[in-house]
Amino acid sequence: MTDENSGDDTADLTRTTIELDREVWREVRSDAVADGANVSEKLEEVLVDYYDLET
Repeated sequence: MTDENSGDDTADLTRTTIELDREVWREVRSDAVADGANVSEKLEEVLVDYYDLET
């Protein structure tokens, strides 16, 4: 399920819920902490790299 955040002038973001294997979650969370980021930021970074997108 996604929820488009319309009317938000600060960023074009979409909120969603995902289910991950616990070990995957731990790795992403660990990498995020090491980078000084939150899990959402780290997941976005991984997806942008995977899909070769420019933000």
